[in-house]
Amino acid sequence: MSSNVEDERLKQWLKVLQEPNAEMSKIAAEKLGDLKRKEAVPLLIEHMKERTALVAAACALALGKIGERRETFPALVHTLKNHQDVMVQTASAEALGELRLSEAVTHLKAVTDEYISTFKNDRFGFTRGMRRGLFTTCIYALRQIGTPTALRIAEQAERTERE
Repeated sequence: MSSNVEDERLKQWLKVLQEPNAEMSKIAAEKLGDLKRKEAVPLLIEHMKERTALVAAACALALGKIGERRETFPALVHTLKNHQDVMVQTASAEALGELRLSEAVTHLKAVTDEYISTFKNDRFGFTRGMRRGLFTTCIYALRQIGTPTALRIAEQAERTERE
C-alpha cells in the first residue's frame, strides 16, 4: 500500500475520532490502532482522557497496539491509576502488557495487591467482584512483560486467587 493511501487513511480516522458520536470514535480508535501510526498517539491520549468510557477504552487499546512507549506509557499508567471506569482501567492494563515495559510492573502489582487486600476476607467478592476483570488483566499483562519479577508477581497473585 502506498504511503499516500496510508496517510489519507490516517487523516480520515483522526477526523472521525474527533466526532461527537461515541460509537464512530470508538471505531476510529480501533482503526488507528490497526494502522500503528505514531502520529495518532497524541490525539488518542487526549481522547483517552476526555471522552466516554467506550472511547477511552478503545483509545487505550489502540495505544498498546501502536507501541510508542515514550508518550504512551505515562498516559496509560495515569489512566490505570486514576480513571473512574474499570473498563478503561482494564484496557490500560492490557495496553501496558502490550508495551512490555518492565517499568509497568510496579503499577500492575499495585492494582493486584489492592484487589487482593480489598477482598482477602470476602471470597465471593474476590471471585465475582466488578473489578475482577481488571485483576486478571493485570496478571496477564505481567505475564506478557515476562521479566522474572513480573512473572513472580503474577504467580503470587494467581496463588492467592486459588487459595
